[in-house]
This record gives sequence, C-alpha cells and structure tokens, in this order.
Amino acid sequence: MRARAYVLIGAALLAALAVGALYGPRIIGLPAAPSPANGSPAAPSPPFVGRPAAIAAGDSVVALGRVEPSSRILRISAPGGADAGRIAAVAVTEGDRVVAGQALAVLDTEPRLRAALAQAEANLSVKRAQLAQKVMDLANTERSLQASVEQSTADRDRAQWDLEKLSRLNKAGLYSDPALIDKQLAAQSATHRLETARLALERVQARDEQGVRLEEAVLRAEVLAAEASVGKARADHELATLRAPIDGRILRLLARVGQQIGSEGFAEIGNTDSMIVRAEVFESDVGFIVRGQSVSITSRALDRPLSGVVARLGLAVGMQSVIREDPAAVLDARVVEVLIKLDDASSARVAALTNLQVRVAITTERRDAKQLSHAP
Repeated sequence: MRARAYVLIGAALLAALAVGALYGPRIIGLPAAPSPANGSPAAPSPPFVGRPAAIAAGDSVVALGRVEPSSRILRISAPGGADAGRIAAVAVTEGDRVVAGQALAVLDTEPRLRAALAQAEANLSVKRAQLAQKVMDLANTERSLQASVEQSTADRDRAQWDLEKLSRLNKAGLYSDPALIDKQLAAQSATHRLETARLALERVQARDEQGVRLEEAVLRAEVLAAEASVGKARADHELATLRAPIDGRILRLLARVGQQIGSEGFAEIGNTDSMIVRAEVFESDVGFIVRGQSVSITSRALDRPLSGVVARLGLAVGMQSVIREDPAAVLDARVVEVLIKLDDASSARVAALTNLQVRVAITTERRDAKQLSHAP
C-alpha cells in the first residue's frame, strides 16, 4: 500500500515538471524555446549587444546627450575660510535674466568687511597726510640748514681773517700770545660749527636711487603699504557680494537666505540665448564623425526633432555619464564628447530645458579614423 502511494507521488512530480517545461516560459512572458526541426539541434541565441556593433556607409551614429547653454553651466561659489558667511539677502529668483557684474546675493559678512575697508581707507589718509607734512618739514629744514651753512661759512671766514691779521700784528710785537691763542680757538670753533651744519644738511639732502629723500622714502613706503591694505580690504568686501560672471539666466538657486553656501555653490547660471547638445559617442564610432555633419535630436519631451550640426569633437576619451533608463544599458562605456550646435529655431525651443536628455542621430559616412580631424 505504502509502495503504491510512493509510485503515485513520483508520477505526479514527473507530470508537473513536464508541464512546467512546456508552459513555464509563457507564464512569465518569455518566448518558449523553439523545437528542433527534423531532429536538428536548436540554433544558439545571439550574444547580447549593448549598442549597434557596426555602421554601414550612409547610416547614422546614434548616441545619448544632454542639452545645455553654449556658455556651459556655471556655478557661482562664495569665499571660504574666515570670510565664509551666510546669505543675508538674495536679489534674484530662478529664471531671471542677469548681466555680467550684477549683484545676486549679499553675505552677512558684508558689514564687517565694509568697516574694515573704511578703517583701511582712514589709515591711508593718515599716512598720506604724514607724508605731505614730512615733505614740507624736510623742505623747510633743508632751507634752514642751507642758511646755517652759509652763516657758519661766513663766521669761519671772519674768524680766519681775524686770526691772520692778529698773527701779523703779533709778529710785529703789537699783540701778546694769549690774544693770538683766543683768535685761534675762535677760528677752530667756527670751522667746527660749519662742519656740523654741513653734516646736518647732507643728512637732509640724502636721497635713494629714485632721487627721493631717505626720510621721505620711509613714509612713501608706508603709504604704499596702506594702499595695499585698502586694496585687500576692498577685494575682501567685494567678495561679500555675489555677482553674475556672464550675461545669462539663473537656472537654479542652490542656497537660500540664512544658509551657508557649501561646496555645491550658490546658483547655476548659463547663457540660454544659444543652446547646444553635448553628445557622448562611443570611442569606436568617432571615426565616422566630422565637423559639419547634420544631426537630428529627439526626446520624449519634444513634439518634433531638433536640428543641428556637429561643431566640435572632444580631444579626450572619458567614461559615459549619460545613461539610458534601460537596466541592460552599458554603464561603463568609453566615449568622446561631440558638441552639436543647434539652429536658432531649435535653440529657442529648448532654452528652458537645460540638462534635457536627448537622443542624437548623426548622419555619417564611413571614414578611416586616421583621417579624422579633431581640430576644434
């Protein structure tokens, strides 16, 4: 009895396996394996290909790409370190058109840096006033010492003349030796006073290689240092205001009032008046592409294709960054960037669609890769 039960269970399992082999692929949505005809073995399945393997003459090179401004997307950053601050005010919103140099936001460090600039400017004014005063004082001192030298010269000549006259009278016996000694000492004293006046005048008149008085040169150097401090303070103060680097449109704000600007920056800006497509072509297909070839661009977000031409080929091979949604898509392909210039009508249609993923089809002809010119 028990043996018969085992036989029935085994027969049921064999039947279930046969049914699964026959109908299982249909149940999960896969095609059933073809039955061999006339007893011949089934043909092997073709290998998986992540992209078209070869392109015949007159076909198109198909690649993925993204739409972006011709200026590329620029990220506006902020100073770091001690000058890093939080956003105190934002003057623009997403989509606003701006011109180069326009203020976009102000950091909370602006009042402190403005005060530092005012202090530096005040210090510069003091140094300039001290220099002007020193120049005037040196000029007056030089004139006074010049007059002192002239007076001392006259006093020395007078004392020398008295000494010579008294020496002649002394030889004639009209004056005693003590009187002659007094005249000699007076002449020596006058000579010493003249030398002292000359040394003082030479010190005031001493000049450097540029012909500037040495004492004046010291103050001029201090003025230059103060001017440099003002320049640094002005540059630091300018960093507290974030400005547009180009004419364009604010694509995205990455920080708001009260936030500290991180590594991602404050905003993204681009000149959307002229749009391009940056396509990623497999390295093995680059030999089919040259400048000037016509391109058709499609996307599920567009009601009709865009038109453009190949404008430039990249000079380096990199890793693919635009990925299809297909789970079986190639993720680590090596590609070359190809820039496609859109015509005016197409550019206007995607002016508000920066970073839109598109599919490009470049009309090509078979070419030897050695003949390809990568000149920009």
